[in-house]
Amino acid sequence: MKVTAMVISTFLFSGCFSAKVQQPEFQPSRVLERIGQADTTPPWATGMVTLFQEHGDINYVETITMSGNARPEACNNAAADLGRVQILRQVRDAITSSGQVAESSVTGDPAVERLMAFLSQGRLTGVKLVARYWERREESDESGMRVLRMACASRIAIPRNLLESQLQAAIAGQGGGNAQIRQKLLDAQSQFLDSITDAARD
Repeated sequence: MKVTAMVISTFLFSGCFSAKVQQPEFQPSRVLERIGQADTTPPWATGMVTLFQEHGDINYVETITMSGNARPEACNNAAADLGRVQILRQVRDAITSSGQVAESSVTGDPAVERLMAFLSQGRLTGVKLVARYWERREESDESGMRVLRMACASRIAIPRNLLESQLQAAIAGQGGGNAQIRQKLLDAQSQFLDSITDAARD
């Protein structure tokens, strides 16, 4: 009798436990509202391509997501500000990974320090916001609950020659240091800019 009772109790307990443990059900996102009552998301705003050249400008697309009650203007402005930082971060990462400044001989060189300081401080001038997009959508969170999100994308651009001149000025500074290292830095930034895909070829 006791064994039977234990079996029944175990079965009931297991049944209750199984009933409580449910996997979250994730539903596809649903767009509720778009900028300017647009029907679709423009291709550039998907963020699939973040860095490209077009008409002599270096373009960068930054996408971010905020809570559903966020103001579209605030979301787009935040994306644009982050995009300005990301352009310089892309330059810095490309130069430091190119091998031009990875050698121990460049450590402490004035040109390297000036360039890294410029890229870290983000004092880039001439950047303009050329396009923006936002959409308010309903989507599932980690638990499967439906929540509202504000997703936005900002596309910023700077003329390539203006970006080059600012990088070159940061490298040159007031002179000093090793001339060969300065040339390596100039070559590295030119190679990086040349490697950016032209949008016309996409």
